[in-house]
Amino acid sequence: MGEIAKYRVTLVFTALLLFMLLAEWSGLVSGVNNRLNSLLPQGGPLTSLLTDTASFAFTAGYLVLLFLWDFRDRGRLSRFTLELTGGIVISMAIVGLLKVLIGVPRPGEAQVHWSLFESIKNADYFAFPSGHTARAAVLAYFLSRRWKRFWPLWWGWAAAIALSRLLLHVHWFSDVVFALMLGPWVGMLLVLTEERWLPYYRALITALKLGVLDVE
Repeated sequence: MGEIAKYRVTLVFTALLLFMLLAEWSGLVSGVNNRLNSLLPQGGPLTSLLTDTASFAFTAGYLVLLFLWDFRDRGRLSRFTLELTGGIVISMAIVGLLKVLIGVPRPGEAQVHWSLFESIKNADYFAFPSGHTARAAVLAYFLSRRWKRFWPLWWGWAAAIALSRLLLHVHWFSDVVFALMLGPWVGMLLVLTEERWLPYYRALITALKLGVLDVE
């Protein structure tokens, strides 16, 4: 895919995310969310086990394994691992911010009117968007770039994570759809702007004398 095409795809994702954000903010999707939540069955232990594979702890474990793999093979961090880590961190920051700003309670929970401090402290009380799904989508995007032939596996797993959140009735439909698009959007932005932020990263690593965290 050429640079112009990449920019166009990124713009399309940006427009879709903004549209969904406005729809969530205005309550336009509440009817669909409630209807689907009432129709879906309750997931069991296997569903919980599946959803845990995109938990924060599991994701941190994946990143640690990639770090160790890089250090074993090349003695320093790879650009792939750096971008993936950046994607996870940025997507989680966006998820946390939107949870607090939008303030949509999870299914079965009551609407609350907390102060900003209380909302930040209890951000996980809110549903929109799904952190598990966003992490899975970031991983699927970068893994599909690294191992392209297995892209159906990576994105099938991300879609399964989204479904598991719905079956466990801890998220609304709009939560997971937004998160599935947020992951690749963050990934595309990181890749497209790499020439701008990478020199600052490398300068910081050099100043801190952390050569093992430098990239080629």
